[in-house]
Amino acid sequence: MSPLPTGDVGNAIAPLATIIHIQNTGTIPDANFHVPLWILLLGGAGIVTGLGIWGGKVIQTIGENITKLEPSSGFSAELATATTVLIASSLGLPVSTSHALVGGVIGIGVVQNLKGVRWQTIKSIILAWVITIPIAAVSGALLFTLIRFL
Repeated sequence: MSPLPTGDVGNAIAPLATIIHIQNTGTIPDANFHVPLWILLLGGAGIVTGLGIWGGKVIQTIGENITKLEPSSGFSAELATATTVLIASSLGLPVSTSHALVGGVIGIGVVQNLKGVRWQTIKSIILAWVITIPIAAVSGALLFTLIRFL
């Protein structure tokens, strides 16, 4: 058993791990909560599957469609992302590596060549992030209502 992870895997599996814990013990998880290995593997498999299906598109969008990246600027974006994820995780904040990476790439584009930043791509990314909140809220409400009636 592992402690509750942070970052994308944590965001993906924490709700499942919490539900399973409550179902098995009848208690709310506390600071000593540990996630079973099978749930970590399931979360990892889900992320790998998503990466296999949409990874190429995401890589192209972030790596090519926001601004032109060279190896040194790509390294800087990755280092900024890793630093952001580590700091947020150490503070116990949920964090998305994709969101952090987009921010790093935008920052590099602004410093390198403001006119070289493709703002339409950034608008599309932000719109997708904003749209996911109400879609997830409605989906969550519908699923909860369905499960409650079952």
